[in-house]
Amino acid sequence: MFAGLALPGRAHAGNGGHPRTPVVWPDGVACMTVIDRSQSSTLQFEYAIPYPDTELTPDELPTSRRHQFVAFCRDDSPQTPPPVWLSWTDANVWLDWAAQKMIDAALIEDDDVLETNPLYADCFVRITADDERRPITEVEAMKPVVWDTTGLPAGAWRIDGYTWEPELNRWSRRPGVVHVVDDADPASAPPAAALTNPEGAFVFPGESYVLEGCARAMPGSTLTGYWALADTLEWQKFASEPLTGEAISLAFSPPPEIASDIVVLRVDITDPMQRTYSAYPVSLLSVLAPADTSTGGCSDSGSFLHGDETCGDSDSSSGDAPTTGASTGSDASTSSSSTGDEATTSPGTGTEPAGCGCRSGGPGGAGALLLLLQLRRRRRVTRAVA
Repeated sequence: MFAGLALPGRAHAGNGGHPRTPVVWPDGVACMTVIDRSQSSTLQFEYAIPYPDTELTPDELPTSRRHQFVAFCRDDSPQTPPPVWLSWTDANVWLDWAAQKMIDAALIEDDDVLETNPLYADCFVRITADDERRPITEVEAMKPVVWDTTGLPAGAWRIDGYTWEPELNRWSRRPGVVHVVDDADPASAPPAAALTNPEGAFVFPGESYVLEGCARAMPGSTLTGYWALADTLEWQKFASEPLTGEAISLAFSPPPEIASDIVVLRVDITDPMQRTYSAYPVSLLSVLAPADTSTGGCSDSGSFLHGDETCGDSDSSSGDAPTTGASTGSDASTSSSSTGDEATTSPGTGTEPAGCGCRSGGPGGAGALLLLLQLRRRRRVTRAVA
């Protein structure tokens, strides 16, 4: 008679489907911000939030839904973001809480924690301490963040916002790069660089996609561009030239055979002392298949038609012209420089390429392609046995 009864099982966290509230960076962040510690070792910067977010579910940690700021001594490609845990102290607090609340927590391993990840263990510093994480409120977001770089190794540093909401903590990458130096001599610090290309990047075979950004390094430094298929990361060089001034502009023309694939791009800045910094765009590059002219400009795969504004049947639609962001600016209390206006790309970036969207009988079309462009590779999660 008790066959219908069962012991209570472990549950998922009640906030598992709640979108994590990102740190929002203001428009006009400088591509290159210089902290010359012979003048001042402090950087003050601002951020915003999209909306207040303080209402916790009953099974959330009491300290959940807060923002923190971290600096990294390296850049990373879009499909290999930093681990989502800062420390094992954080991880164990969550695991103990999950056990108490009977939450089916994901298994956490050394690679999932910054302090034990081989790439990041010695390559990050907290700008704000763990016990100073800020509630996600307008009042807190109005307060500037002050970063004291005293004792920090000279060189390039990237700032990220961190949303603490276990177990799906998330990062919000700040545009540009901070070059920490001890004096005006370029040899006093390794190179620094950042790429300013916007998200949603695409290119057709036979055309060029221009990587643009800023770099700061010793005279005699070189720029080297690399590309790799996103699923292999086997890097191949596509350009190498001297760094002139502080501007990056490297054109990548994808080989025809990689059409309908996803590419990772990278630019290395190497100075005469053989010190190198690698910079990556914020998103992967989609290499689109060329139009199939035998079907009137539309391919059976639902690919975009290139260069023809009158393709497809009556329910085909043309996309809006792509847009880019505003010009870069400077941070307060620092000596800053930028490359000027936001970089533009060829043939375009944004919501749709030039031409018109073509539909076919099968799945695909503009909506499916745009969804593909937003995909990010995620670490596979192995759940602990209850």
